[in-house]
Amino acid sequence: MTAPNGHGSPSSTPASQAGDPLLEVMDLHMHFPVHEGIVFQREVSRVRAVNGVSFDLRPGETLGLVGESGCGKSTTARAVLQLHRPTAGRVIFGNQDLCQLQGPELRAVRRDLQMIFQDPYASLDPRWTVASIIAEPLRNYGLAKSGHELREQISELMLTVGLNPSFIGRYPHEFSGGQRQRIGVARALALEPKVIFCDEPVSALDVSVQAQIVNLLQELQSRLGLAYVFIAHDIAVVRHLSHRVAVMYLGRIVEIADRDAIYSETRHPYSKALLGAVPIPDPPLERARERVLLEGSLPSPKDERQGCDFASRCPLRKRVDSDDRCRSERPKLLPIAKDSSHKVACHYHDQD
Repeated sequence: MTAPNGHGSPSSTPASQAGDPLLEVMDLHMHFPVHEGIVFQREVSRVRAVNGVSFDLRPGETLGLVGESGCGKSTTARAVLQLHRPTAGRVIFGNQDLCQLQGPELRAVRRDLQMIFQDPYASLDPRWTVASIIAEPLRNYGLAKSGHELREQISELMLTVGLNPSFIGRYPHEFSGGQRQRIGVARALALEPKVIFCDEPVSALDVSVQAQIVNLLQELQSRLGLAYVFIAHDIAVVRHLSHRVAVMYLGRIVEIADRDAIYSETRHPYSKALLGAVPIPDPPLERARERVLLEGSLPSPKDERQGCDFASRCPLRKRVDSDDRCRSERPKLLPIAKDSSHKVACHYHDQD
């Protein structure tokens, strides 16, 4: 997978990374009530899909968000964008807490925060032409003064994402999966946002098409100064696009670091397991390397735990946790050293 600069990775760490964050997410929670009863319903439990997530995003930066299916990645994105109203927490963007905004104020901010969805076919209305799909946000925000100006903007967006403007009269089913995802990218770009959440935008595509979409996103970021939150379960894909990577497990971030550090200095056992699942294109090395194998399946997000959420599957705990600290005390996401940007939530992250 090759990036526009020819190196298969982001061109550089954003120059603005030392400045103020563009977006700050603080202790975000998203819980969904579970009810019983048909006529008289009562809440019997809660699904804790997001359970205390914090991160920031700087202009021109890509933050990769990775983890197993069901760990809360997509729900985090929807809660940040207020598509789900968070149970608790703060989302600071433009000196405003999005969780406190409603109506016209929230609608105005949403112009700067857009999303590219996972399934490029399900996210496009099959009854609308490409012109109607891309024109919808432009019309909603009054960004086109005339029909001629609207057509010019649609054609320009089509060219920007590598599609022929003569196709604007076609319907989504007339395009391939990769072309449909380009239409989704064009729709997200229509309002000239500052941040785009990419919710597994390449997982439904062939490998060769995945590379094309990743390269397109990198090119757009370089040209337009966009910031991305790139969500995926494939940690190998995230490596090509991200400046930083956050690993999620059961609604929490368990490790976050610069892209190179998350691969070369992995600390959390769950992060090591994810990396071990990525095949190496060298048969002798692939056979010889040691993997971190996980036992069991992802615990239920409805269950409350006092200690570490990963304790029941962690191979490290069985070797070093003689006092059963992992079962009784929840680890905090802390720097591995003073002034380090590499943070990990594990009591024994310094153990081999």
